[in-house]
Amino acid sequence: MPQHLTRRTFLSSAALAGAAVTLGACGDDASDDEPSGAGASGGRLTWWDHFLPLENLHTSVFEQFAADGGHAVEYTVYNPAEQGEALQIAFGSEQLPDVFTMAGVAVPPSVLVKQGWFSPLPNAEAIRAALPEGALAPGLHSFGGELYSFPIFTFRQYGTLNWFHRDVAENAGLDPDSPPASWDDLRAAAAAVQDSGAAGILLPVGFPERLQTFVLELAQTAGFPGSQLGGSDGIDLTTGEYAFHHEAIVQAIEFLLSFQQDETLFPGSSSLDAREGRARWASGAAGYFFDGPWNAGVVVGEFADVLEQLDVGPIPTPDGSTPVITRAPTGGAFWVSGQTSNVEDASALLELFVAEDYQKGLAAAMDQPPLDLAAVADSEAHETYKRAVQLFTDQVFLGPSPQVRNAKVSEVQAATTPVEPGLGAIVQGAFTGQVDDLQAALRKLSDESEKVREAAISEAGGGEVSVDDWAFPDWQPGSDYVTAAKS
Repeated sequence: MPQHLTRRTFLSSAALAGAAVTLGACGDDASDDEPSGAGASGGRLTWWDHFLPLENLHTSVFEQFAADGGHAVEYTVYNPAEQGEALQIAFGSEQLPDVFTMAGVAVPPSVLVKQGWFSPLPNAEAIRAALPEGALAPGLHSFGGELYSFPIFTFRQYGTLNWFHRDVAENAGLDPDSPPASWDDLRAAAAAVQDSGAAGILLPVGFPERLQTFVLELAQTAGFPGSQLGGSDGIDLTTGEYAFHHEAIVQAIEFLLSFQQDETLFPGSSSLDAREGRARWASGAAGYFFDGPWNAGVVVGEFADVLEQLDVGPIPTPDGSTPVITRAPTGGAFWVSGQTSNVEDASALLELFVAEDYQKGLAAAMDQPPLDLAAVADSEAHETYKRAVQLFTDQVFLGPSPQVRNAKVSEVQAATTPVEPGLGAIVQGAFTGQVDDLQAALRKLSDESEKVREAAISEAGGGEVSVDDWAFPDWQPGSDYVTAAKS
């Protein structure tokens, strides 16, 4: 079974199964050990997510729900690189879990809404009332005027923090209180660690989606005027044009490749995803490891012996200056299945996930930071997690959102056929030698992405969408942008 599900393979499977029963062709591949989905949940609710650091928190929420008279919950935590494939199989066999996250499914929710993956929330009014103003947006959480999901995390975060072992740094003659700030500093530090006996850095090259995250965030530190996530990956938000071939993106990829060229990259990185790579790094096999804030939570839960030596620095920048990272508004976290007969009960369970106690629990669990960042400072979170959240507070800004400005953009996204190989796969190919002309591959990705978007605008835009909907010439990175919806 593939370890991740690309948009192309996802949609190709859907086409094979036909419009009425999308992805059904893969239904026979489920093993007897697959967790049961909504089709066999009986008197229980089934729940799949990929938030490993939140396992204890979510278990406590489910226990509270059952104690208050709700259904018991059958709970499965997936490797994010594998969950998309499991969801694909479950949808095709009409056994989607009652509630799930969308890890591993690189397809906009607007596509899946049309295919019947989700149920709207009947208790939308109560959920809206519990969330901060501005947390919900059309095209992200609501479609056709109905609320389907909501965020639990803040947009002020990024996935390319520089985690390291203090003792490994010290053994290499480095100052752990001054982690590498520039790209050259990190290359030199990785070389010093390599000389001391451990690999310099471990990158999850086997996980192209995570590679894409690294590249787009590193590229922002080199001047790429784009945001991470939100359906605008690779778009220059000042012009609205695809710019995967932008010099800053090329530089970011070359920076990642430099560790392989320097021979400081952990051997076997090409076959590792984030979870497998983290386990190798935590064992002390490598000095540095790019990951998000959730790394602290996973270490606490699975590698507690590493805690005393755990430390973190910001995403490195080309010249060592303070990073400026732009993030799109945060999308929905949990979705109620369109196949479930337990919509009311599943929706009632979700009300516990907008409560104040849950936000406090998120801070203590150390996954992605909660919507309320103030909850982190007084929490029992590890100091490295608090340090990461403080970095985000100073370095991450809200970017423009074409979906929020024009809800019809979501319909265009639903009609968009993904271009492959995508950015993550191209970077992966550069590491393995399958892509020998990086500039040409990136330029082709930009050109093909433009063509695909133009076709989708023609097909689904209804004369109400243009490339200009992706252009925000008044936007300045380094400040929060409030996207005004079209009237």
